[in-house]
Amino acid sequence: MAKEPASLYNQCLLAYVKNLNHNVASLDRIAELRHLPTAILATVYEQMCNFDSLKDILLVQLTDLETFNRLIRQASLKQIMFKCVQTLMTAHRMVVSELQTNFCRSTSVYYLQNGAVTEAVRDACLEDHAGARQKGEERDKGQDTSWRVVAAFVDQIDNGIRLGSFLCESGWLEDSLHVFNITLDMIQLLRASYMRHLIELNCIQKLLCAQTAFCCFKEANVTCAQALAIIDKLTQQHQQDLKSSSQPCSSSSSCSSRKSSHSFSSGSSHGEDVDALSNIPNSLLANIYQQISVLHFYRSEYDLSYRWSIRALKHINKHTPDRIIVDVLRQVAKSCVVKRQFQSASMLIKQAVCRARNSFGTNHQKYADALLDYGFFLLNVDSIANSVAVYTEAHEILCRIFGPRNLHVAVAHEDLAYCLYVLEYSSGKFDSATANVERAIDIMKELVPSNHLMLASAKRVKALILEEIALDTMASTIDYNRCKSLLEQSEELHRSALHLSLEAFGETNVQTAKHYGNLGRLYQSMSKFDDAEQMHKRAIRIKTHILGPYDYEVGLSIGHLASLYNYHMQKHQEAEELYLKSIEISLRLFGESYSGLEYDYRGLIHIYEYTGDQARYDQYSNVLEEWRMLRENNQAVRNNF
Repeated sequence: MAKEPASLYNQCLLAYVKNLNHNVASLDRIAELRHLPTAILATVYEQMCNFDSLKDILLVQLTDLETFNRLIRQASLKQIMFKCVQTLMTAHRMVVSELQTNFCRSTSVYYLQNGAVTEAVRDACLEDHAGARQKGEERDKGQDTSWRVVAAFVDQIDNGIRLGSFLCESGWLEDSLHVFNITLDMIQLLRASYMRHLIELNCIQKLLCAQTAFCCFKEANVTCAQALAIIDKLTQQHQQDLKSSSQPCSSSSSCSSRKSSHSFSSGSSHGEDVDALSNIPNSLLANIYQQISVLHFYRSEYDLSYRWSIRALKHINKHTPDRIIVDVLRQVAKSCVVKRQFQSASMLIKQAVCRARNSFGTNHQKYADALLDYGFFLLNVDSIANSVAVYTEAHEILCRIFGPRNLHVAVAHEDLAYCLYVLEYSSGKFDSATANVERAIDIMKELVPSNHLMLASAKRVKALILEEIALDTMASTIDYNRCKSLLEQSEELHRSALHLSLEAFGETNVQTAKHYGNLGRLYQSMSKFDDAEQMHKRAIRIKTHILGPYDYEVGLSIGHLASLYNYHMQKHQEAEELYLKSIEISLRLFGESYSGLEYDYRGLIHIYEYTGDQARYDQYSNVLEEWRMLRENNQAVRNNF
């Protein structure tokens, strides 16, 4: 089929861009680019990305804050701007750091350190200013200077929120934190009022998103507490206004300074009933509660994550923007997965994927994000091959949008690597998993500090893969030195990840327990059986304390300790009890065709063969055969996920 020729518009655009260079006549034309309509300007910049000779010119254009803010205001142009920024960053033109530095410097010099400006904005009533501005009211000459100062100040706040959001969405989290923090400093100079607090909440929830994604959990806790305190103040003030029969409700009233009644650290549900009486927009509350849920999820505080996600869901309605609906559905689905509520999770994540596809298309970040969470769901319901396919699609979309040098792409590499590791656990074919995790680590080494939790997470996946490669090498060759080297590399990676987890989360945390469990398995492979036993027991104790005795994670660690006792320490009675407990947990959560049951059944068969218990040996040999048949029969059912 013949290729459709380019439109006259596109041909003219390409010809124009090709003629841009560093000669005087061309530079005059480049200087006039900013006067083009915004959509046309974006397409010119997109075409410039295709020419190496124009990247320095493009850098100068995009680091002009006025031009850049004009472009990112239009949601329809955001994908183009992602491409332009990522093209420059991949070519080592530091457009992101220059944008961040330019914004922070100009904000500090012209606004925060200017006494006349700070005095004017502290005295200004934001509601009166916004109302008059919308109506286009004229100001008298005495008020004109102050009026313009406040208008410019508010515009700069808006620019900061938009720039910070763009940087966060495009994966430049550390730079977005600088922008959000200085923007929040500006907001807090404004006189306390309903409108000021809404602007502050909007900035805070975006700051919380960036802090959580960049693993700044201590700072995120402070930000979260600030958000909940503001919500309480606004809600209490609104209730007081409603109760006051002698005074009309005033949106410009100062907020109450009462202490926040939300209990963030305990995850108390206090406040859910009064949300309905709040005058805070539902979409903003949904966004904030969803971000709080994400924070708890990252910290492996799954009960709290689930409660806050449900609370966010209650604020979704037909007027809620699709991007917020998709994010909330994704987060509730993930919370349901870790709570093992798989039917609810299936419904929610499928809705999120469908809405993201219909609202944003299949080449959009929101769709890729929904696919990543769908892959997480599939992995947890034991549909591994389908999970790999979904993760692969999400990874390809993110690569098209953001290019190779990006944190979002690195995380997608890591997720795909882990899923491939699980898929090929039995076959030992870890080439693809290894390639993906090493690519993730390479990207992260360039973009985050060496002691960052994101890098530690990727190294943990690499350690798991190295351990399995070492065991396969040990079984197939006599290359002892290579096996020893691989296991020592794995130990170093696991210990580094454990150290960072202890620093970030403390001892009593699921992530920390997982690292203990990983070290336990590794020490078993290294024939350090006493050390392995202690690590597995620590993992079981922590997981049971946090998650309860019948959680999947508890069953996993119990199965690992049973394997240690069975195959290496000859504690067969203890191993039998642990296997039966692990089987009970798996049957409760996943049913009779769960893949992990194979290892427990084989373990029991080994015990009964060793002890000469023929009756139970025959019993579990039959159970294992029935399990194989169920796996084959249920393959079509798993594919339906």
